[in-house]
Amino acid sequence: MEREIGSGGMARVFLGRDEVLDRAVAVKILRHGYGDSDIGARFRREGRTAAGLSHPNIVQVYDAGEAEFEGKESSYIVMEYLSGGDLKDLIDEKGSMRTGDLAKLGAQVAAGLAHAHERGVIHRDIKPHNILLDEHGRPKLTDFGIARALDATTTSHPTRTGAYLGTALYSSPEQLQGEKVTPKSDVYSLGATLYQAATGEPPFSGSALSVASQHVSKPPPPPRELNGSIGAPMEALILECLAKDPDERPSAEEVQSRLAGIDSEAEDTRLYAAPLPEQPTRQNNQEEATQAAPVRDISRNRLRTLLAILALLVILALVAAIALPALLGGNGGNGQSADKPNGGKPSNSAKSSGSSGNNSPQATTPAKQETTQQPSPPKSEKTTEPTQPKGLTAQAAEQTIRDHYAVAASDNYQDAWNFLSTGYQQRLGSRESWTSQFQDLESVEFTDGPTAKVNGDTVTVTFSTIARHTNRTDRPSLTATLVDQNGEWKIDSLN
Repeated sequence: MEREIGSGGMARVFLGRDEVLDRAVAVKILRHGYGDSDIGARFRREGRTAAGLSHPNIVQVYDAGEAEFEGKESSYIVMEYLSGGDLKDLIDEKGSMRTGDLAKLGAQVAAGLAHAHERGVIHRDIKPHNILLDEHGRPKLTDFGIARALDATTTSHPTRTGAYLGTALYSSPEQLQGEKVTPKSDVYSLGATLYQAATGEPPFSGSALSVASQHVSKPPPPPRELNGSIGAPMEALILECLAKDPDERPSAEEVQSRLAGIDSEAEDTRLYAAPLPEQPTRQNNQEEATQAAPVRDISRNRLRTLLAILALLVILALVAAIALPALLGGNGGNGQSADKPNGGKPSNSAKSSGSSGNNSPQATTPAKQETTQQPSPPKSEKTTEPTQPKGLTAQAAEQTIRDHYAVAASDNYQDAWNFLSTGYQQRLGSRESWTSQFQDLESVEFTDGPTAKVNGDTVTVTFSTIARHTNRTDRPSLTATLVDQNGEWKIDSLN
């Protein structure tokens, strides 16, 4: 335990250090006096619920239990430490977020929420305070303390003590009325959170009772009335999430998909240095398009053009070297044709011409041909096709991991998505949610492994790497689970 970094009504949070793995952790300790209460049960449920979820956008739980703290037996949860604060702090500091940034952040939160819903868990308290940020600004859902597994036979009753739990500013109408809570209730709270991130304000304000009444019966002001820079697709999605009728709201998975599309459009806009003219002339079309293209794509296209020209020159030189002796009269005087018993291999021809003492240009041409080599393609031309050995072997699984990171470190990093199983892709929700981590990756060096252990139609691969990014260097130790998909190993999880 190092120092206290936060506190709430039922628990305190400390920065700690895992002395075994030498890493920072967050230690959440239940306040004294709550151990035998409903709050204590909620606290212990939080540990169990979060520990059963594994997703890049959900805070990871490492340990839970009871131990002596300040002279008394206390319940604790040890979890991943995130140094970037929470979304509420970010909104308070910077106000409304840009559409592209909000879409990217929201898509990741929705992906984590969809993962929880797939596993039968409703969060019940989605709000900016419960979206933590890591050092790179990646959001992660936390505080599943009032989450509950889906139960189709249980219906809350408005008069039952404790029937409603959550924060009124972000709660769905059905929660506030004590009705049955579903995954769509989380979507409503996510919509309220996105609304505040887009405008700097929650959808409703006033006393707790007034806010609750407005959630139940009043539509929120359109976000673009408060922030005119919000795009129409973003506004439409937020308002759909805030629909009073749960059936009219999208699922978390649909929210993630639509936000990913909005983010892609925003990224495409930011890639261009200047807008294209509204009606370019035919003469200037190509010039304007070239100026508008991303710098990295321009340099890559020029490199490809140069390589194509160089390859053409090499081919012409080879053709000339082969055809010239025949045009000048026969086999060049080396006394050996291509269909002789030695098979006519270029290396043998070169050796023959070198040992015969014949110094004519025709005789030495094959030797020059033998030493001509085509240049190796640069990193940007790296193949993205898997090169794993055939068969579901340990060696093939290890090669899959090598190929995945080779592609991730190339300019074609988005193709790293193709190494994931269909199930893993569905759990992540979108290509961007996986490949965004490789945008600034320059190289990956394996320091240990990969080492595979096959168990039927699955395989576990352990390895350690040095991952060099443009702004940092990471040294993760990882374990991947691969599954058989159509006769090939595909990555199904990575921890």
